[in-house]
Amino acid sequence: MFYLEHVNLVVKDINATLDFIQTAFPDWKVRGEGEGDWYGQKRKWLHVGTDGQYITLNSGDDAPNRDLTSNNPGLAHLGFSVDDVDGITRRLTEKGYVIGTIGADHPHRKTIYFTDPAGFEFEFIEYFSDDVSERNMYGGETSGIVRVGTALKEDRKMTGETFARDLYRNAVDQKDVTELGRHLADDIRFRIGNHAPVIGKDSVLSANQSFFDSIASMSHQIDAVYTDGNTTICNGSVHYVRLDGSEHSAVFSTTLVFRDNLIADYLVFADISKL
Repeated sequence: MFYLEHVNLVVKDINATLDFIQTAFPDWKVRGEGEGDWYGQKRKWLHVGTDGQYITLNSGDDAPNRDLTSNNPGLAHLGFSVDDVDGITRRLTEKGYVIGTIGADHPHRKTIYFTDPAGFEFEFIEYFSDDVSERNMYGGETSGIVRVGTALKEDRKMTGETFARDLYRNAVDQKDVTELGRHLADDIRFRIGNHAPVIGKDSVLSANQSFFDSIASMSHQIDAVYTDGNTTICNGSVHYVRLDGSEHSAVFSTTLVFRDNLIADYLVFADISKL
């Protein structure tokens, strides 16, 4: 008798992946955590799961995970047999996680895939039968799979200019942090000019709200937009109206880096020293 006891993953942000896992599996608990030595490097570790099975999360550097759309060797996905695919889907999407793939329709099972903040893909499969021959039936699909996440990424690539213009028109120039927040990853990094970066969605929204409150209005004119993979760059000019009614204009360039269809890096280059 044997079974898979645990999987050991190295992630950029333990807390971000932990949130994903415990949103999918609310009954999973942190079994233990600490810090260890990995070939001369200190790194944190955490075990989350049940008494019998768990996932180990280790803190890693900022290197990218395997491109899930490529044929590069590495981990393709983790698969979990669950009792309620719809419930997991609802909890994850309500937290802002994006469906990666919807499995093909099948008479005896239902599958859906999500990607966690570290770039690992999780498959959740619900079986509708206890009959082994039906559960393990190869073939019988009545539809094809739907690559939701891939389609969204391709759509973003094709509409980078539309997204950038809408972001500035509907969120930034309106000084609307609620609208802005809809597009930000939880662990977003935001930096403007030579200021220190701000990390985390709540902190970024607070910083933007403070800046919005310091001026009467602003209006961006976007002259050009460039998109390459998950990165969109736009540049142009911005016109500010100060609280005393005086005005100031500057050139700007913004770099947006997306992960799972949310902004993970938001870098603004503009001279705001005269505001």
